[in-house]
Amino acid sequence: MSWLIRFLALTLVLLCGTWWAGWWCVPVAAAAFGAWSAHQRSAVLTATLASACAWGALLAYDATVGPVGRLLAIFGQMLRMPGGMIAVLTIAFAALLGASASALARGIRRLIAPT
Repeated sequence: MSWLIRFLALTLVLLCGTWWAGWWCVPVAAAAFGAWSAHQRSAVLTATLASACAWGALLAYDATVGPVGRLLAIFGQMLRMPGGMIAVLTIAFAALLGASASALARGIRRLIAPT
């Protein structure tokens, strides 16, 4: 299976999982992906990018449907930072969740079943 297909499939799983089940689906799905593809070099990178793209797509969708710009401005004033930085931090949080869960599951899988 090519990297692009794995990336798109994981992005879709993360997007739908976050939409229906909430944020905790990101580490669960990324850990499952990390364990499943433990012997591939790009497993952690794929999970990281897919998590960031999934949450970025959700933020972009929310921006077209609701007043996300105004909400970011309000949160930015509360936290004393630009509103766009809140969106960047949100996407970075998803990327870190995906990377850490995938790396942990990948490491555990490699310890249990080395090749």
